[in-house]
Amino acid sequence: MRFFQPWGFFALIGIPIIILMYLLKQKYKEQTVSSLFLWKKAESYSMAQQPWQKLKKNLLMILQIIFVLLLAAALANPYIMGITETSHTVFALDCSLSMQAKDAEEGKSRLEQAVSEIKKQIEQASPNEKFSIVFLKDTPEIVLSSSTDKKALLKQVENVKATNGGVNWQNSKELLQIAGAENAHMIVFTDQYQELLQNIDIEQIVLGKNSENTAITLLSHSQGENGWQVLAKINYFGEGSISKTVNLFCDGKAFDRKQITIEGGKSKDVIFTEIPQQTEHIMATLTPEDVLQADDRAYDASFSQTKKKVLLVSEQNIFLEKVYRLLPDVELYKTDTKNIEQLKGYSLYIFDGVIPRTLPDDGFFVFWNMPYENNILYMGAEQKIDKPATTQGYGNMTLAETLTFDIEKSKSFDVPMWASTILQADEKPLAIAGEQNGKKMAIFAFDIHDTDLPLQKEFPIFIYNLQNWFFSQNIQQSLESIVSGQVLEISLLPETKQASVLLPDGKSVNIAPPFPPLPFTDTEQTGIYTLIQKNEIQQENAFAVNAKTEGESDLMQKYQTEQQQKEHTKKVIKTGRSIQTFVIITLLLLLLLEWKVNCDEH
Repeated sequence: MRFFQPWGFFALIGIPIIILMYLLKQKYKEQTVSSLFLWKKAESYSMAQQPWQKLKKNLLMILQIIFVLLLAAALANPYIMGITETSHTVFALDCSLSMQAKDAEEGKSRLEQAVSEIKKQIEQASPNEKFSIVFLKDTPEIVLSSSTDKKALLKQVENVKATNGGVNWQNSKELLQIAGAENAHMIVFTDQYQELLQNIDIEQIVLGKNSENTAITLLSHSQGENGWQVLAKINYFGEGSISKTVNLFCDGKAFDRKQITIEGGKSKDVIFTEIPQQTEHIMATLTPEDVLQADDRAYDASFSQTKKKVLLVSEQNIFLEKVYRLLPDVELYKTDTKNIEQLKGYSLYIFDGVIPRTLPDDGFFVFWNMPYENNILYMGAEQKIDKPATTQGYGNMTLAETLTFDIEKSKSFDVPMWASTILQADEKPLAIAGEQNGKKMAIFAFDIHDTDLPLQKEFPIFIYNLQNWFFSQNIQQSLESIVSGQVLEISLLPETKQASVLLPDGKSVNIAPPFPPLPFTDTEQTGIYTLIQKNEIQQENAFAVNAKTEGESDLMQKYQTEQQQKEHTKKVIKTGRSIQTFVIITLLLLLLLEWKVNCDEH
């Protein structure tokens, strides 16, 4: 016999207390006698008054000691080892885009069909049967683990919704192995058999049937002759041919439509032209809709470029001015070298031959012809350069590899730990780039007028690539071709003080501060999102999130296999069976017996 709560034996302290009470208790009885000559009785009376005397047999005392023993045993909750049957079932539910397909009976979706089956098994299960619920998504999660609460289980299953993304099956496999670690019976409800799960003991129930489906797999735009040009790629996953209407909406208003016919297993490109230049976002839809409606619409945005405000501080450096005006994402401002203190509000500062005593708090920096007096880098004496200068790669910076130019002279300096050489001649550094205290900067130790660099055709490419290094994660580039469930690394402008993202449903999510912003994960909705950056002014960038069509829109289940029919077996385990109830009943019977004995004696 073993005990769940051994601390209950502290009640045994009552046994010595009972014995002590009987040692101190007077044992004589009053008797009526016929004569006063019975002095021996008087002597017995006298002896009974003594506090300590020999312990005599007493039925009540014995019953009370047994009572305390049983009470201690009941408090300790005794149990005996036995064999019992139990069951633990793990339900894993595929929540990907394709599970929205309404090709089940009575127009139910594949997800609704899976939910009905899970609910049925939970409702018919015995009260002590355990269940775990796992939702399989881009980021799979265990929503309930080893629960016997049928109400909570049914609530989780009833509230599940299919996403517009896919399933990370490798992460799902690892999570299922954790959820079913104790020989649980695992059942995966999906619409496509997963060979990845063959090596572990998992029953796969494949739902749905081969269904024809048409999807918009790409929607993009480019600059045309008379406004924007839009490309929509339509794929037909089916047999034979099908006719569809492609509808285009600009900023929520109907713009154009085109009729197309697609052969089974093929795709067709549909081009719309002369889209108004002021368009901010577009949407394309397919009609009539089919069994999977989520991929019958697609979105595109990022029409407007966020221009970086660049300040050129120079005395008529026409070379730098012209090359920066060529950059598509630059809004160039100029000022002379006399007004260089207390500058602010720019993404990039270009100082030509000068440097302020205190650098601006915002933006990045380019220093041409770095002055001797500065608090960033010690500049040595000028030296003659006899050999041509060439470029050197730095990190992920892509420079013009063929750039070679002649240079007359340059200041000498040692490359600091925080920077790397980007231009050199005769193994001597001429220019460096790096990041110091969170600020990106490029330093050129020569005057551009002492070179033929501006005359080289690679010069604009060099400046363009340098600009891309400063803003390596261009906002428009990083917010293109986003699918539902994707995690975004959003790069903000250096002068941004507050940033948020407006979701398609109108909800606003703050992403900064703190800086840098954490990865943005709230991308389950499809539609138009807006990145809002605030400083002295507010800048907005729209971007689109679309359904994940790759691997999800093809409902012709090429890899469907016969469902595994496994008997749902009970797991036999050794477990402790409590006998506390039996002990308590015995305790109550003993209490009745003690009461009767006490009544008989008195």
